[in-house]
Amino acid sequence: MIRGVIEGFYGPPWTHAERLDLIAFCGAEGFDTWVHAPKDDPFHRKRWREPYPGSELAQLVELVDACAAHGLDFAYAIAPGLDVGYDDPRELDTLVVKCDGLRSAGVRSFQLLWDDIERTPGDAVAQAEFGNRFATAFLDGAPLVVCPVGYAGVDRTPYRDAFGAALDESAIVYWTGPEVVSNTITRDDLDRAVDAFGHELLLWDNYPVNDFEPDKLFLGPLRGRDPALFEGRCAGLVANAMLQAVPSKLALATVADFLRDPAGYDPDASFGRARAAYGAEVADALRALPDASLAKSLVALLEAGVGSTEPGGQAGGGRDGD
Repeated sequence: MIRGVIEGFYGPPWTHAERLDLIAFCGAEGFDTWVHAPKDDPFHRKRWREPYPGSELAQLVELVDACAAHGLDFAYAIAPGLDVGYDDPRELDTLVVKCDGLRSAGVRSFQLLWDDIERTPGDAVAQAEFGNRFATAFLDGAPLVVCPVGYAGVDRTPYRDAFGAALDESAIVYWTGPEVVSNTITRDDLDRAVDAFGHELLLWDNYPVNDFEPDKLFLGPLRGRDPALFEGRCAGLVANAMLQAVPSKLALATVADFLRDPAGYDPDASFGRARAAYGAEVADALRALPDASLAKSLVALLEAGVGSTEPGGQAGGGRDGD
């Protein structure tokens, strides 16, 4: 089962130092996968055809090495959907060249993302077939991990029917649950989504991510996740973290506890462990936030031991799914 963290938000990407620190944290907490997919890394999305400049490639090498040292697989996700020509063979060649340069930097796992782009008739089949060709040309027999355009929800749609039918049967499909930001995800939700896509799913859990409301910090424990999820056709879970790197540790530590023992997971006990391990560090990070009043109130709540009181909630509050 994949137990991962993804840097997959919109907004300023984490710094190199923050990534190295969080990779060490992930290793200590028992995660096994680190997915590099920051939306505002231009070479991940807008300028996907271009190789990374030398200095940025050198930093990726350091991240790959750090992941190896801490027992994590570094997975590079690329998102060409803004302007790719699906039927132009030169586009596939360009993608392979780009990823081959990353392979020379030590990256061994690659993912393909079609999320958050405009949808037009025929795109579902074109995206699936492009992914199949990429897998055949580059992945050396490893299954393609792919994010579709329609990544949230449980019902069959024309897009899912076409995408799932055209996609190679070994491919694994990202899914965020019944909503983009899901307060609860049940085994029934999973089973319905598996039927809709016709593929094994990988849960892209949008907790504790806050790019849709960056003035809120989601510090409480993971709640509302059915332990029976991983008894179905679910390849695992990757948690999308907040823009604020260090404060993400509280919630991510509880995600790690859930993944270690889904059936025995106790959110409140897990938050107590996370607070004892990371509370002082998070409090220091909160004090450095530009919003002094927010920081002061959150530090007070944290030091009082208050966690989330609602599924997917922030310390002292909650959030609704999109």
